[in-house]
Amino acid sequence: MNEQENIYELINISIELDYELLDDNVPSCVCEDDIVLSEETVETTLVERDSDGIPMGQSMEEIKEREAIIDKFLREWSTSNSERKVFNSILNDFIYVRAISIVEAKEHSSKSYKSTRALLHLDEVLEKASPIKRVPKKSDNKNQREFVYFLVMMYKHQEIGTIKLTVGVKKNMNKIQYGISALKPEEPLVDYSKFTKNKKKRSSHK
Repeated sequence: MNEQENIYELINISIELDYELLDDNVPSCVCEDDIVLSEETVETTLVERDSDGIPMGQSMEEIKEREAIIDKFLREWSTSNSERKVFNSILNDFIYVRAISIVEAKEHSSKSYKSTRALLHLDEVLEKASPIKRVPKKSDNKNQREFVYFLVMMYKHQEIGTIKLTVGVKKNMNKIQYGISALKPEEPLVDYSKFTKNKKKRSSHK
C-alpha cells in the first residue's frame, strides 16, 4: 500500500466514524501560512533546509515536500495513538484528531515552514494549548453544520514561538483539532489568564 492509499484509509476510517471533512473558514489570527505562495520551482540544490531536512522556502516544490513530511508524521502518529486523542489539562477534556485534522494539516500547515514545525509538535500543542476565545461557526456553511462553535487556543513554544490551535466543538461536545498554525513574530501575544480564571470561577459554581 502506497502513501496516498494510507492517507485515504485514515480519512475513510474517520468518515465511518461520522466525522465530516470541513473547510477551514474559522476567523483566525495572522499566521505564517498566510504567506503568498510562489509559483516558481526552486532548484533542488538551492533549497534551504533545517537540521531535520525540512525545506524552509515557499516554492511549490518545497510545499509539496512538507506535505509528504506531514503525511508520514500523521500516519506514524495515528499508528502509535490508535484512539487519536490527547488530553488537554486546561480544558480537562480530550482533543481528537480526525479526518479534517489530516486534511487541514496537509493543505494549510504545509504552506509555511514554521506551521509545519508546529504540527510536528502535535502532542505537546494538543496537551498544553490554552483557550483564548470562542468563535461561532458560519451558519450558512454546510461543512460546519456538525460543529456548535470553535475554540481558538494558543501555546507558546520555546523555539517556534506562538502556535495557534483551532478546535471545533461538536454537538456531543467532542473537541476536534481543526487546524494548527504558527503566528507571525510581529503578532501580539494574547493574555489568556482572564479566560482561564473565569473558567475556574464558573466551575466552582457547579
